[in-house]
Amino acid sequence: MKISLAAIALVAAAEGVNAWGALGHQTVALLAQQYLLPKTIKQVRSILGSDMSKPTYMGDVALWADSYRYEEEGAWSGGLHFINGQDAPPPESCKIFWPTDCPPEGCVVKAIGNYTELLKSRKTSDAVRFQALKFVIHFLGDIAQPLHTEAYGGGANNITVFFNGYKTNLHAAWDTAIPNSIFGLLPNATITSGDALGFANNLAADINMGKYEHSIWSWLKHHNILSLSREEKAASAWAQEANLKVCDAAINIHPEKLNGTEIGQGEYVERARDVVEMSIARAGIRLAGWLNLIYSGRTGFEGIKWL
Repeated sequence: MKISLAAIALVAAAEGVNAWGALGHQTVALLAQQYLLPKTIKQVRSILGSDMSKPTYMGDVALWADSYRYEEEGAWSGGLHFINGQDAPPPESCKIFWPTDCPPEGCVVKAIGNYTELLKSRKTSDAVRFQALKFVIHFLGDIAQPLHTEAYGGGANNITVFFNGYKTNLHAAWDTAIPNSIFGLLPNATITSGDALGFANNLAADINMGKYEHSIWSWLKHHNILSLSREEKAASAWAQEANLKVCDAAINIHPEKLNGTEIGQGEYVERARDVVEMSIARAGIRLAGWLNLIYSGRTGFEGIKWL
């Protein structure tokens, strides 16, 4: 079956839904870079047209999809950044019903599958392959953000909160304020590639010889790119894992009780930081393993002693 960019288009984007801000998305990409196999690196750099001396080639394109969706020519792609889990209002229930929760026009699960197919196909043009890779880099970050898997309140965009006095909404807090706060940065701080690279290096240390070293196998157990259906099955499993964190951490009390509250201090934000850090680490490893499967035929983590 021929797959095109238009095949997964949505007519309009859901306003205000961006997923991880600059720090989160760039960190996912820069962490993934550290685990790419040589053949994968060569292919990815070639597709992106990257200068071989540039150390942040994937991080440099990690935010493109969020900019593109707000351009006139990219407005169709807005709905591909999320899947709206139609469960009971959290924290009563958190569950993804696949494929029911994905509309015919597409969602992040279908997008990951379709763009993976485009990257695999030798018939894909260079221009389409360039976009497809940027989408895959971005969407494997999006699907790790718990509130990108939840329908309630427009992914919690309609829940007003305060973060150390800064008025925002719960979705934006998880996108930006909480990740930034891990490094003592303000919600509206300007993020540099150096900030993201530092975060990625810290996570790599925890993955290689720290608290995440025994989690890698479980993070990669769904990796399978043999067919579109298997790619979608993997992505739907990732969405379900992220959605469980909505009840566990993001909306862990009744939404009406959460609305209008201060979340920048205390038990809520401490739990949220742990979930955000783990989610970004997991997304980076999954992105590396996914690209390695596409371009090298294996995840690159086989036989590692800490698996």
